[in-house]
Parts: sequence; structure tokens; C-alpha cells
Amino acid sequence: MATAKKAVRRPAKSIHRPENQVIIELLRTFRERTGLNQVQFAEALGRTQSYVSAAERGSKMDTLQIRDWCHACGTDLIDWATAVEKALGGGRKGTGRKGST
Repeated sequence: MATAKKAVRRPAKSIHRPENQVIIELLRTFRERTGLNQVQFAEALGRTQSYVSAAERGSKMDTLQIRDWCHACGTDLIDWATAVEKALGGGRKGTGRKGST
């Protein structure tokens, strides 16, 4: 006798999770803080305006691309990740990093 398989619920792809919108908004916010429009920022980044636009609409970016984005904004991955965690309400206390309380 055949047994019925249980339906396995798979987690939503990250691009469909609400947290992804926070990440996209922070990329845009960091760029806007520079005072540069997309064309000017693209030049500073060494990319095209369409790349910047796609990133700000949610195109996948790897860690090095986000690092480059942060550097073009005059910041780093740590500041960006801290902003992401704060926006998501998941900041950690007592991380052991210098300067953390």
C-alpha cells in the first residue's frame, strides 16, 4: 500500500521575503546620502546607471558588489550590515567588537 507523501513547505526565496525590500531601500539610502544621482554614482562605482537602477530595484548582488557599493558611499560593510540589522530589529548586544556596548 502506497503511503501519502507529506507536503514539504519550502521557505520563500529571499527575493520574495519582506526583508529583501529593507536591504534594497538601504542601498538606495546609502547612495542618496552621498548626494549623487544614479548616473553620478554609477561613474563613482565604475558601473553603468542601469546597474545602479537594477540594484536599487532588487537585482541580486554578491558580497563584493555590496562592499564596492559601500565604499563608493564612503562607508563599509560593517556599517551597512549594522544598518540592515537595526532596520530589521535584529541588532545584537555585546558582540565583543571594540566600541560596542
